[in-house]
Amino acid sequence: MKRKKGKAQKRRKYFTLMLIPHNSGRVKTLKTTHPVLKLFLLATFFVSVIMALIYQLMLIKEENLRLRKEYSALNLFLTEQQKLAIQNLSVISEIEKLEKISQEKIEEFHYQIQNLVKNYIDKETKTLAINRSAIASNPAISFAGKISELKALLKFLEDADKEEDKLFSELAEKKFELENYLNSLPTIWPTEGFIESGFGNRLHPIYKKYHFHTGVDIAGEIGNPIYAAASGTVIAVGKNGGYGYMVDIDHGNGLVTRYAHCSKILVKKWQKVKAGEKIAEVGDTGVTTGPHLHFEILLNGEPIDPVIFIGTEQN
Repeated sequence: MKRKKGKAQKRRKYFTLMLIPHNSGRVKTLKTTHPVLKLFLLATFFVSVIMALIYQLMLIKEENLRLRKEYSALNLFLTEQQKLAIQNLSVISEIEKLEKISQEKIEEFHYQIQNLVKNYIDKETKTLAINRSAIASNPAISFAGKISELKALLKFLEDADKEEDKLFSELAEKKFELENYLNSLPTIWPTEGFIESGFGNRLHPIYKKYHFHTGVDIAGEIGNPIYAAASGTVIAVGKNGGYGYMVDIDHGNGLVTRYAHCSKILVKKWQKVKAGEKIAEVGDTGVTTGPHLHFEILLNGEPIDPVIFIGTEQN
């Protein structure tokens, strides 16, 4: 029995791990059997998988927190803007109705004034014809009274004209402000094409790593025109790392649009641009796999999904 046990021990395979120092220190050896090594490698694999899963869960949790925060801020902003837009559209509609009513009333008022003046002149003409002898005897007193009446009528007409001008001026100013507000919302598609890569997490086409895509990529050809998605002020132009040649436009209310990978820029910093105005041309500058427009919308410095404003199809 002892002899068989000894033979079994001899047949058992061992693995030896040697740790050799760079200096003249002592060499250390670690001897283990094949089953133990398998168990160790298996345990190491499972620990690595668990650690990787924990790391991914932490990343997902962090991303969810960031998205929740962004969604809450965006939802609040959009709710306020939607209410304001509806209110403004309602005001514009009321203004247009008021303009129509005011115009009708003013035309009616002008007609009444014309009749008033005509009746006054007719009346005075008849009075003059009847009282020629009285006027001849005391012309100064008679004409002084008539001149006073005419001046009062003239002042009334001047005041009416001023009120009319003031009304139309106020209406035009309010309408202009509301139209400017609507034009400052980035709702215009910035170039012709279709969205080839959306907003959010994606596998980077060049680095082959997952990362957060802060805008949308609109496919296009080099030289295609790029338009301002809304009216605003150009706050940045030039080359910017992976963005290549880019343009940033501030639209107020915390909204900024970004146009990247341009081949040509047609605007200057601090220039005022109108919604739909050509500002650049599509290119492939910066880190890109081909010509396209990378379009971003930032709300208070944080990127939000441009589809919220421009939709998924060209308008």
